Amino acid sequence: MKKIKIYSMLLVLVLLFAGCANEDTKPSVTPNETSNGTNAAEKTSITIGMMSSSDVIPYVLINENGLADKYNFELNLEVFTSAKDRDAAFQAGELDGVLTDYIGVCMYQNSGFDVKITGITDGDYLLLAGKNTGITDISQIKGKSIAISENTLIDYTFDDILKNNNIESIDVVREVVPRIPDRLELLRNDKIDLGLMPEPFATLALNDGAILLGSANEFGLYPAVSAFSQTALDEKGEAIKNLYKAYNESVDYMNKTDIRDYEETVIKAVGYPEEMIGKIEIKPFRTSELPSKSEIEEAVVWASNKGLCSKELTYEQMVFDVYAK
Repeated sequence: MKKIKIYSMLLVLVLLFAGCANEDTKPSVTPNETSNGTNAAEKTSITIGMMSSSDVIPYVLINENGLADKYNFELNLEVFTSAKDRDAAFQAGELDGVLTDYIGVCMYQNSGFDVKITGITDGDYLLLAGKNTGITDISQIKGKSIAISENTLIDYTFDDILKNNNIESIDVVREVVPRIPDRLELLRNDKIDLGLMPEPFATLALNDGAILLGSANEFGLYPAVSAFSQTALDEKGEAIKNLYKAYNESVDYMNKTDIRDYEETVIKAVGYPEEMIGKIEIKPFRTSELPSKSEIEEAVVWASNKGLCSKELTYEQMVFDVYAK
């Protein structure tokens, strides 16, 4: 009887050790991983086209701060040197979304390309006078010349700034210069009186002695937005919603963190020269939301008067709510 008990105990011990050995040879599998090491929930890839400006900073920080991983998507940022190239890539389906503006979305819709505004951005546009013009106040710009692009965000923004200062559009001489770097050179070399510049061009001009007369944000205008194609929203809606959660967390980080902690990121993202290290300042950013109905309707009126879109274009056709619970 004793022998039977001993054999039984030995058998139990052998089985226990065998079980432990099998456990040790099994690969560990996390809750989000299958036994072959692949993610159970594959990350959705989101590709956004943009131009270098202060608008891009929160998006770059999403990747740098690991927020894309946190919210389970992959974020690809494609930087373009011209809006024309960006738009061509967008319409070709190479991009899911873009950093654009009210007027750009009006024009997309007018061409039959269904694009929806999904968020706001915080880039500003500064009205500058050349250092040798003698202009120190916006009230002095009547009869002066400005280098500007035509039927664009900057054209729309300039009209809005004029309206807010009781100046008629025809009171300023407009010279059409499509490329912003060319406008900057004209201002630097006293070939033009005024320029309306985004970053980093505004700061470069100010460092050369240009005079700040006002800005779009100063008058409550934030015409730059983020937008996605309806196709991307249909196919990647959940990931795009998570993108905006990450964006808002990125903005929260920016607003609570000394810029010196992420200044190198800002310099690379915006395109500031290296000598600007230690001198860059950034205003607090707003968390993303849909722009107001009145802002969109004002932009549609302006664009339709320029023949850029139908005056029947509605707010509901222009936006998509990615914030709804």
